[in-house]
Order: sequence, then C-alpha cells, then structure tokens
Amino acid sequence: MESSLAAKGSDTIWDFTCSACQELEAQCHCEECCKGFCDSCVKLHNQLYKTHTVFGREQMDKWPLAKSTLDSLEQCEEHIDEKIKLFCDDHSQLCCHICVALHHRSCSKVSLIEEANKYSIADVHDLSSNIQKIQEELKNLKNKAEGNLLSLEMKYQQLKEEIDTVRQKINKELDRLETATMQEVEKLIAKSKISLTKERDKLDSIHESLQCLSKVANEVCNKSSKLLFIALEKSQKQIKDSELFLKESKLTHEYGMEFVPSNDIERYLFNCAGLGRVCQPNGVISLHKKSEYSVKMSTDVSTCSTYAICELPTGETLVLDYTNNRVKLLDKKYQCLSNCEVLKFSYDMCLISAREVVVTTNEASGIGGLHVLQVITVGNDRLEKGWKLKLPHRCVGVAHHEGDLYVTSGNALYQYTLTGTIVKKLFEDTTSSHTVYKCAVNFMGDQIYVTNREKHTLLTLAMDGKVISTFSDNDLKVPLGVHVTAGGQVLVCGYGSNTIIHVNSEGKKKLATLATEKDGVKCPCSVFYSCSNDSVLVGVANNDIIVFKVI
Repeated sequence: MESSLAAKGSDTIWDFTCSACQELEAQCHCEECCKGFCDSCVKLHNQLYKTHTVFGREQMDKWPLAKSTLDSLEQCEEHIDEKIKLFCDDHSQLCCHICVALHHRSCSKVSLIEEANKYSIADVHDLSSNIQKIQEELKNLKNKAEGNLLSLEMKYQQLKEEIDTVRQKINKELDRLETATMQEVEKLIAKSKISLTKERDKLDSIHESLQCLSKVANEVCNKSSKLLFIALEKSQKQIKDSELFLKESKLTHEYGMEFVPSNDIERYLFNCAGLGRVCQPNGVISLHKKSEYSVKMSTDVSTCSTYAICELPTGETLVLDYTNNRVKLLDKKYQCLSNCEVLKFSYDMCLISAREVVVTTNEASGIGGLHVLQVITVGNDRLEKGWKLKLPHRCVGVAHHEGDLYVTSGNALYQYTLTGTIVKKLFEDTTSSHTVYKCAVNFMGDQIYVTNREKHTLLTLAMDGKVISTFSDNDLKVPLGVHVTAGGQVLVCGYGSNTIIHVNSEGKKKLATLATEKDGVKCPCSVFYSCSNDSVLVGVANNDIIVFKVI
C-alpha cells in the first residue's frame, strides 16, 4: 500500500507521493513495483523496466488504496490508536481488540472481519444509490432550512415593524396625554395671571388714591376746616377699605402648584411584560413533571369537577367546581384561600379584569329558570359577588376579548357588551343541546374556537360567525374545555377520550396529543396554561387539578 507523505520543504500532503523523489505527487503507479512515480521519475522507471505495466491517473481504480483512506476506514471510533479487526454480530458493531475485551466478552458471535464479510459488489451499487437519494433529501432539507432562515429574517423585520407601530401609537397617546395635561396647566396659569393682574391694578389704584388724599389733606389742613374734615373722612374710609382689601387679598397667599402624576399609568406599564405577545401558535408544547393538587374542601358534599380554570395576574388561581356550585381561590401552591357559592348549574368562567371573573350560571340545566352572568371580584384573598347580568338564554361557555363577552347557550354563540347589551348572534346549531358548548377567542381577535360535545368536533369561526374549519380526531371525544395559551396554542380537552390535544391555529389538524389517561388525565373538563409558573393545568372530575410543567 502506498503511503501518504508530505512533499519535502512543503506543507502539501499527497494521497500518493512519488516513491523515487519523495517530492512530487505521484501521477503513475507500477503494479509490479507497487510504487508510484511522478512524471519525471516514471521516465527513468520505464527505461529500466520496459515490461512493467504502468497505470496513469485515468486508471485510478487499479491503484492501491491511499493510506489516508485506509486509516479512516480501519480506525476504531472509540479507541483511535487501534484498528478494526473484528465484528460483533450480536450488536452489529465493528470492534477493535479493546472493544471486544471491554464490551463484547459475553457475545457469542464475534468474528474476524474477513469471516464476517457478507456484502457484494451489488451492495456497493445499492449503497451508492441510497447515498445519492439521501444526499438529495439532505440538499432539499438544507434548501428548506436556508429558506426558513430567510423567512425568519423577514418575519423579524415584520414583527419589528409591527412593534414599532404599537410603540408609535403609544407615543401618540402619551403625546396626547401630555398635551392635555399642559393645556390644563396653561389654563390654570392663565386664570391665575388674570386674577393677579386685577389685584395688582387694584393695588395701584388704592395706592394712588391714598397718595392723592394725603396730599389734599396736607393742602387744606390750614385753610379750611370743612375741607379738612371731608378729606380726613374720605382718607379714613379709604384706609379701612384698603385694610380690608389687604386682609382678603389673594396676594397674601402663595400660588403654589404641584404636578401629581397618574400612578395608574406607571403601575400598568410596570405590570406589563412587553408591548404585546409574540405568539408561536403552532409551536408544539411538551409536558413533563406531573403534580396533582386536591381542590376539595371540608364543606364539599360531592366529588369536585373543575369545569373552568383562570389565573390572576398576581399568580393566584381560580377554579369553578361544578358539582359543589363554588368558585374557589387557590394560592400559588394551589391551596384554597377562599370560596364563593354560585347557582347550581355553573359551567364556565373567564377573566374580565385584573381582579374580576364572570361566571355562567343557571337555575336549571334547561332553558327554564334564571340565566345569569355573575361577576365575582377578588380582594384581600377573598371572593365576593359583584354585579350580574340576566340573559334570555342558557349561559354555558364564556370568553372575553377587548370589552366584549362571547357567550354560548349550548346551541348558539352570542356577542355581548360588558353592560349586557347584545351585539348579535354569531352562530347557531340547533341539532342538539350541546352543539355549541365552550368557546375561546385567540389573542389576535380574529378567530373563535367552539367545542361541539355531540359531534365530537372543534369549530373555528371568524368573528362574524362564519365557519372556517371543522376538526375531529380519534383523540378528541366529547370535547369540553378549549383554551388559547399566552403563546397562541389552542388546547382542547377530550372528556370522553381522556386526552389533552394541541390543535394548530387554523383549527384544521392536531399537532400533538399532550396528555392521556396514562398520564392520569381521566374525564378532563377544563385546561388552562399558567403564565406565572409555565405550566398546563387540567381540571378533572376526581377532586384534583393536574399540573404539568412545560418543557
């Protein structure tokens, strides 16, 4: 076998170096001599050995293997100073002697490479074909990756422009607030200037009048007692009026003005995590590290069924216990702090402010009785009932977005204002009483997701009620709760299939089954993503909520 050598006086390394001069790359190979020669040295060789067969570069297949190729093939990956000599058929692994001694002593099928060879020339052709196919796939994948990198850069610029637009809108509003505040300051200053100017002019008038009366009194004091009497009386009256004016004058008071900033604005901005959310709705969530927490209270008479879950900005959790007719406030360790009783048939709730939730409640499970949206407020770790809205239909699911409430009746979806004024009926399916069950609105405010218990489907609607897509899957039976996470992911719980699934933002396909009965999820009623501890909370019908940490 030819050696790979460095040319003398050079850093160049040839696969085949001239065996004679040891300086140039070999251009020919003599089969009889088993040596390579450069163009100069081969002439001398041919003169000495006229009968030897010499192969040029165009016949490289008749040359021996280069040492670099041989070394790369024979070198053991684990023990780089050893050569591969053996093959373990039990593990389908190439081995050196050290590998066999350390890892394959108990193996029954260890043989020399020469004995283990089971391949033919045809396998080489198949290998080349397979490698070419894989290379083409790798090339396509690389092109796709490069395209995705370009798309990411374009998306970055797009998001930056959108964020800049939001910032400009905020700047514009801050400019408006500053202008309004300055107008108030200018108005107050102008009013004070008018008052001060009037008082200053009055002072000048009084000062001039007193001077005039004093002069007159001095002029008439030795000439006419009558005129002196008049002058003194007028002077005394003017002095009394002046003293009264001085006593009541606003000039004796300081015009102190102070600016009291609006703490609400600063407090709100301080609590904001950013100018908005950067969502990745189709980025699949991965769950691990399951924990279970009991929400059962000593006063509960039935097994808890958590039909809805909400989280306050401060990190506390609210759960709606359907079977015990209660909303419960849990601390950050999911221990109950307070509770509030609601009507018997209460199905859902959602946050409408930092300290308020609205609950869908009914006196009866059907269309009769009282149907109410009950607001519950949170303060000092206590729950209290607030205002309520009576609706003319069943109250089942509820979602809030930018001042509007989206309420389901079991077979219809309505849009209301927070004052209880109906905007319109968005969607209806009267084929059953549970065709429009729970709902959720995405953060863009352009899509509504609705669960259909009867048909085992998830509907995606436009904001005008038009059906965009209808999704069904074997992992989605009797869907109850639907939730849009802070990242825009759509999560749905299958009560009948004992699953939590992740659906793409278009509501057209399943991206992943996040949890199943094997994970302890049995009869899930609700699902919620907790931003405060980066977890997915699942409400089930067995007294517990299950908390999965998100990877």
